[in-house]
Amino acid sequence: MEENKRVQRVELLSSEGEVIIIDREVANRFERLKELLGANDFLYFPNTRSLILRKLLTWSFYHKYDPGPRNDDDSTSWYTEFFAVDQGTLLELMEAACFLDLPRLVNIAQGLRIIQ
Repeated sequence: MEENKRVQRVELLSSEGEVIIIDREVANRFERLKELLGANDFLYFPNTRSLILRKLLTWSFYHKYDPGPRNDDDSTSWYTEFFAVDQGTLLELMEAACFLDLPRLVNIAQGLRIIQ
């Protein structure tokens, strides 16, 4: 019985060799990640830095329950802080979001690339 109550974890390995451990429930929020993991508990991202993986997870937590974009002052400051990165990082974030099928993140990042 105790075995069933344990939280299942998965490990994401970045291109720098850092292992990021997350709950499988969190990983399953990303349909593409869920597909890639299958029954495995480990996934290697040879072209994705730890910073980018962490930002994708941050995005996932922020948008866990909302059905669409937010327009209040709190979310405006959150987005400003989240996207306060250089152009190279923004491009990496866009590519990883595209790979993991996060269209809202891709669309916003693309708009920022044009503006900056």
